[in-house]
Amino acid sequence: MLGSMETNSTSGSATPLVEVAEFRTDSRYRLVRFEGHGWEPLGPEELEPRIHQLFPDLDPHDADRVHWADRPWEWPAWHPGEA
Repeated sequence: MLGSMETNSTSGSATPLVEVAEFRTDSRYRLVRFEGHGWEPLGPEELEPRIHQLFPDLDPHDADRVHWADRPWEWPAWHPGEA
């Protein structure tokens, strides 16, 4: 029982290195904040490469270190050629 108490006290204690802002339909991008680097607008194809560039050992699917404000891994609909 003590072991489970230790696990509970450490879970969720990591601060996110990456924060993805809320979903907005007026842009093809989502704003993403990287610890120590500020906010950047990124498209779906840009997120994982940027995470690996700044934090090579970070798993992009680690919910404790990559925080999504809402709709994880969803991006606004956009088609090439649209403004």
